[in-house]
Amino acid sequence: MTHISNYLHSPVGSTILLSVKPKYADLIIAGSKRVELRRAIPANSVGAIVIYSSSPVQEIVAMVDVKDTIEADLSDLWMLAKNNGGGLTKTELQDYFRGKTTGYAMLLENVRIFEKPVNPRRLINGFTSPQSFRYLAAKELKKLEKLLKVGARK
Repeated sequence: MTHISNYLHSPVGSTILLSVKPKYADLIIAGSKRVELRRAIPANSVGAIVIYSSSPVQEIVAMVDVKDTIEADLSDLWMLAKNNGGGLTKTELQDYFRGKTTGYAMLLENVRIFEKPVNPRRLINGFTSPQSFRYLAAKELKKLEKLLKVGARK
């Protein structure tokens, strides 16, 4: 197995902890969801996402690289989701983006599944589930590296 730090290194950009509903986290892990749609994105360029599977799981389960981030209108977002395994119906997309004319698609690649999910409280002091995302500091990534054994999945 390759050293863990090779898996935790973000190719370009910041690493964020992203809250994802368990059904979507499972689809990302399975490799069938290759696009993450968001109403807003971080100000800093994102190179990698640490996936926090929200309630009832409440654990960090994987990490994935961001190949590209695209701002688009809803019809183009739907096509991106349809062609890249968005994991939702057109109606769900329209409901999620209600009141917005554009949104964002983060194209995902290189999923790394954590053999043993991590309780985020072991990584982040005073952890509370982020409403959407939070940047991870270099020291938090190093701590994650110490807590994990990572299994690679392409």
